Amino acid sequence: MLWLLIGLLLTLALLVLGLRVGSYDTSYAFILKTFRHYNPADPAQLVLVQLRLPRLLLALLAGASLAVSGYLLQTLVTNPLADPYLLGTASGASLGAIATYVLVPSLTFMGVYLPPLAALAGAFGATLLVVALGTRRGKILPAPLLLAGVAVGALAAALGSLLTFLASPEGSLRSVVFWAFGSFERAGWEVLPYPAAALGISLLLLAFLQKDLNLLLLGEERAAALGLPVARRRWLLVLLAAGLTGGVVALCGPVGFVGLLIPHLTRGLLGTTGRYNLVVCAVLGGAFLLACDLLARLLYPPAGLPVGLVTALFGVPFFVYLLRRKGLGNLGT
Repeated sequence: MLWLLIGLLLTLALLVLGLRVGSYDTSYAFILKTFRHYNPADPAQLVLVQLRLPRLLLALLAGASLAVSGYLLQTLVTNPLADPYLLGTASGASLGAIATYVLVPSLTFMGVYLPPLAALAGAFGATLLVVALGTRRGKILPAPLLLAGVAVGALAAALGSLLTFLASPEGSLRSVVFWAFGSFERAGWEVLPYPAAALGISLLLLAFLQKDLNLLLLGEERAAALGLPVARRRWLLVLLAAGLTGGVVALCGPVGFVGLLIPHLTRGLLGTTGRYNLVVCAVLGGAFLLACDLLARLLYPPAGLPVGLVTALFGVPFFVYLLRRKGLGNLGT
């Protein structure tokens, strides 16, 4: 509970700092005044409420979703190197979104905005393919699963690059390139309910499965001996992780390493089987991505760097550290 409180206070502090940073110079007094008496006729208040706040909330939801997704995938394969990118989930989501930008110029079908749906379909498709390739006699094997994830991810990335190469320079290419950097520029009040609902439903469902997650960490045979329906639980975790990742990639583009770094931080603070691991993981993931977005805007004001570049600055050294600690020979264990 202490770490949860610290995470919430950190998140609140980053939200307030994020509201101050931008092309308009704002003070804490002005932020308080805006939320007390919002006046849409004031350009500064309009920017604060309609642009900055939705962007920050989307970063918060995206970080929480990716962190929970990474936690589920690492539990699924009992491997600390597993994350939505190593298992091909994010690459499949990226391919689905890129396909709609290139092949459907209007981006809509019968009034439905297609990129989020295509990203979800790509995430589910890639993840199910990886699980099928990594399963032997009904058992998910960590090493084949990771290798299948690398292969499927590389294939999806190659197909995405091919579609980008074939895109029209005047229209879809610009949209694809902008989206592929990873950012929160598409944030708006109209899109926030979708990732919020997906994250809330997932956490509520997982709250009833906390003991099952801990049993899975014991290994498939021990968990089955204790009465856990291992196959059904693993499929449920796959679907939840794919849904969370696909939704984030659809809205924000590829944002890497959150699902790798934050679950490790959570387990380091609370232990492997902590009761509040998932909630703290979500809070820390949101705070981490808020901090990365704030740093991106401070390094290259006012537009900011692509947030995916900033997360890579933290994630790549951490990934190298994990490889050195585990050893390349134990990659699949």
